[in-house]
Amino acid sequence: MTTKNLILSSTKNPRLPSAPLEYNKLFMDQFSKTLSLYFNQLDNFTSALANPLSGTTANRPVDIGAVRVPVGLMYFDTSLGSGGKPIWYNGTVWKDASGTTV
Repeated sequence: MTTKNLILSSTKNPRLPSAPLEYNKLFMDQFSKTLSLYFNQLDNFTSALANPLSGTTANRPVDIGAVRVPVGLMYFDTSLGSGGKPIWYNGTVWKDASGTTV
């Protein structure tokens, strides 16, 4: 089983520059780079959602400085129970479906 430590953060749409009246290569290059960065953010965000987080207790996502684990994030902890179980982050601790801190 592959374990991933991912921290999800929402994306923000870019402020696109106004186009000049005439073609301008520098503008087009900057415009293209802006869109590329935005779509890379979307790809990273959606791929994290498409691949649910799972792994051992030691590999649970953690807050790192100002980057916080989102409240409600589900993680399948393979170290819990006989075959693992899903847990959710409440902003402070991880809880299982019964509300027990794990």
